[in-house]
Amino acid sequence: MGGISEENVEWAVINRLKAMLDNPPKTDFNVTLGFSLFSTILLWTKNRMWVQAVNGPADTQAAAARVKLGDALIVDPPWNLSQEFPPDHVPGEVNADFVTMQASAFFKWLRDALAHGDGRTIRPLHWYSTKTDNEWLGGFLVEFPEAKGSDRILTLHLFKRDIQNLGQRLADLFCQHLAQGNDYHFRDSATLRVLEGSP
Repeated sequence: MGGISEENVEWAVINRLKAMLDNPPKTDFNVTLGFSLFSTILLWTKNRMWVQAVNGPADTQAAAARVKLGDALIVDPPWNLSQEFPPDHVPGEVNADFVTMQASAFFKWLRDALAHGDGRTIRPLHWYSTKTDNEWLGGFLVEFPEAKGSDRILTLHLFKRDIQNLGQRLADLFCQHLAQGNDYHFRDSATLRVLEGSP
C-alpha cells in the first residue's frame, strides 16, 4: 500500500484528541485532562484555520473551517459558553465580556491568552464543597487583554462543561472540513492506517 497524506494524519491527531474528550480515559483528574486536550485542540486548529499561504487542499479546507465559524456568537449554539456558575455553586453571572463576541474572535483571543500570555494569565478555578469537605477544581480562570496593546482585560471562566463542549465542537468542525464532509475513504484511511509509536 502507498503512503498516506499529511492531512489524513492531521485529521487522525485531532480526531483522537476529540475521542479522548468524548470518552476520557478513567482518571480522577478529568478537569486537568480535559483542559490539556482542549488546549491542544485549540492551539492546533487555530494555527491551521488561520493559515496565510494556501499550499494545497488541506490548507483550503482548514481556511474553510474558519469561514464556517461565521457570525455565531460564542454564547450561542453550538458553542454555548457558560454565562452562569455551575449548579451547587454561589449563583452569579460570568463571562459578560463575551456575550457579543463571535466564535472566531473568541478562539483567536483564547489562543493568544494561552500561548502568548506573559505573566500570570491563567489560574485554576476551584471551590470548597461543604457536602464533601473537599476542594474541587472546576475549570480555569483566564484574564488577558482584549487585543494587543489594549488596557481592557477580559475575564473568562472556563468551566469543565465549556472545556469539553468547546473542544468537541472545534475538533468536529476542523475534522469535517479537513475530510471534506463525510468522505468515508478519508476517515477510514486516517483511522486505520495511522499508527502511533515507533515502527
